[in-house]
Amino acid sequence: MKKVLFVFLSGLFTHLNTFSQIEIDFPVVTKQDLPEARFSPVRTFNGESLYGYIDGGADLYLEYGFTGVSVSEFAYQKGKYKTEIYKMKSPEAAFGIFSVSRFRCRTRPVIATYTCQNKYQLQICCGQYYISIINESGSNADSSASIMIGKKIIEKITDTSADLTSFLPGIPAEVIRNESCLVKGRLGVVNGASDLEKYFSGLEGFTAVIIKTDRETLVSIRFDNNEALKKFGVLHSLETDKLSGTACKMKDGESVRKLYNNHLIIEILSSN
Repeated sequence: MKKVLFVFLSGLFTHLNTFSQIEIDFPVVTKQDLPEARFSPVRTFNGESLYGYIDGGADLYLEYGFTGVSVSEFAYQKGKYKTEIYKMKSPEAAFGIFSVSRFRCRTRPVIATYTCQNKYQLQICCGQYYISIINESGSNADSSASIMIGKKIIEKITDTSADLTSFLPGIPAEVIRNESCLVKGRLGVVNGASDLEKYFSGLEGFTAVIIKTDRETLVSIRFDNNEALKKFGVLHSLETDKLSGTACKMKDGESVRKLYNNHLIIEILSSN
């Protein structure tokens, strides 16, 4: 019985230590940043414990590569705020979550490379972090305070944000930044480009950046290895070993060409 109790307590302390380490890693807003604020206890979740926080949406974060999330709620001046700071496994993964989560951007505050703000929420992607700042009232004052809070968080992030220009050469960086979505699996596709599911059915080991214009849809797919590329070829009746920088037709009339090693770009005209 003592041995069982020891094993249980050892596991519990290991679990708690993991949470402590995660909390240190987060660029959280503290009393030092906002002396007048009244904070509730910070909550942290990592790995599959995320299901205890967002049961219905946890799978999406885990698909992209999720490390942990810090959740903080506080009252500041006349407003109430909730910050969610998700640490992902890479800057690309952080942008991916941002790209399929951003909602009705009224403005894009120039406090970070990737931002999206509406009345009730400021979303930011900076380095490996996807940040959501939610306010209660939707007032102009709360929107301004959210930007200030966002700046406090960003000041604590030192890693570089994702650069996606290599996925879509020739497309202006601003268009890629504001209009593209990045997917790494089925759930990302469902949330960001559900009409393109057939291109990714059953696939694993890829990262795709998708951008839609009035004239065409561009799907730039980087595969983790040649095996994943060949599986894509089998799915779409393509001899991937013969693809080059010159465009060729796919079975439904789309154009496909080789962009880099294990990296293809598909052009789908809007009339298709």
